Amino acid sequence: MVSLHALLLFAGLAAAEPAEAGPEPHGSDVSCATCHTDAHEGAVGDACDSCHTSEAWSPTSFDLARHADTAFPLKGKHTDLSCDSCHPDGKLSDLPLECAGCHVDRHRGKLGEACTDCHSVEGFLPVEGFVHLERTGFALTGVHGTSACADCHQGDNGRAMRLTMEPDCETCHTASHADFGGRACDSCHQLDQGSFSAAAKRFDHRPTGFELERRHRAVGCASCHPAQGAAPVARCASCHDDVHNGQAGRVCGDCHRPDRWSLVRFDHNLALWPLRGKHFVTPCLDCHRNQQWIGIRTDCVDCHFAEALQGPASIPAHSGAPSECTDCHLSLWSWQIP
Repeated sequence: MVSLHALLLFAGLAAAEPAEAGPEPHGSDVSCATCHTDAHEGAVGDACDSCHTSEAWSPTSFDLARHADTAFPLKGKHTDLSCDSCHPDGKLSDLPLECAGCHVDRHRGKLGEACTDCHSVEGFLPVEGFVHLERTGFALTGVHGTSACADCHQGDNGRAMRLTMEPDCETCHTASHADFGGRACDSCHQLDQGSFSAAAKRFDHRPTGFELERRHRAVGCASCHPAQGAAPVARCASCHDDVHNGQAGRVCGDCHRPDRWSLVRFDHNLALWPLRGKHFVTPCLDCHRNQQWIGIRTDCVDCHFAEALQGPASIPAHSGAPSECTDCHLSLWSWQIP
C-alpha cells in the first residue's frame, strides 16, 4: 500500500515539471499579413515595422523628415494635411505629383499646368507674379485695376467668363441701352474717367438729331432712355405730356424753350387778338381756363361780366346788353373812366 508520504512526493515532482511552451504570438515565423490586411497593397513589402509598432498601429513613425526623401516632399500647407488626404485607403504607389491630381483647375486649362507661376504651397491666395495683360491679353487699367479677382471670376461673371475665350465688356456688364450703331463701349465709357454714368458728359448727342440744350443737358440719360420701354423719338411729346391736348399743334418750340418751359414765347398777334395794355401782363391761364386754347370768345363781357355787374345798372352794357366797352373805357390798363 502506497504511503501518504509517497503520494505527496509524487505530486510535488509533477508540479515542478515545466509545461510544454506554445507558439509566440509575434514569433519569427508569423508576419503582420497573417492577421492584418495590407492597406498599402505591398508597396512597402513586409517591413511594416518601419512605420508601425505592435504597441499602436497609428500614428505612424513616418514623419516629415522621411517624407522629404520621397518624390514629393511636404512643404507649406501640405504639412498640415492628414495622410489620408493624399493617400486614400492607404494607397502609397501610383499617386499623382502634379497639382491637378488633387486640386480642381478652376481655370479649366486656360492658364496651362504651371500652377506655381502664380500660386504657392504656402497658400493659393494671394496670387503673386500674375501679369494679367501677359497671361490673358486683358489689361487691368482704370477702375478694373482696383477690382478684386472675384468680381470678375466668381458668381454670374465667373460663369460667363468660363464660357468664352475672348471676354469683352458684355461678359461682365449688361448694357442698359440698345446697340449704338455698332460703336465700341469705349467710344463713350472710359476706364480712367470715373463711373459708367460719366459717359453722358462725353457723348455727343447732336448726331442723334436731338441736340441737348440747356435743361436737357442736366437730365439723366435714363430719364429719356429707360432700360425697359420703347426708344424715344425726337419730339417733345415723346417725354412730355401735351397739356393742350393737341389744340396748339405739335411744334412745341414755337412757344416753349428747353431753358424754361413755363416761360412762354407765344406771339399772340398770330391769334388775331393782340395783347394790349394790362392784357399783356395777364397770366395765360386767367383767360385760357381748363386748358382751353382755341374757340375762346373775344368780347370783353365774356371775361369781365362780373366786373360789369358791379357798375351802374343804368348803363345797359353793365347788364349784358350789346355794346362796345371801349366807348367808355378808353384805358387799356384800368377800368376807371377818365
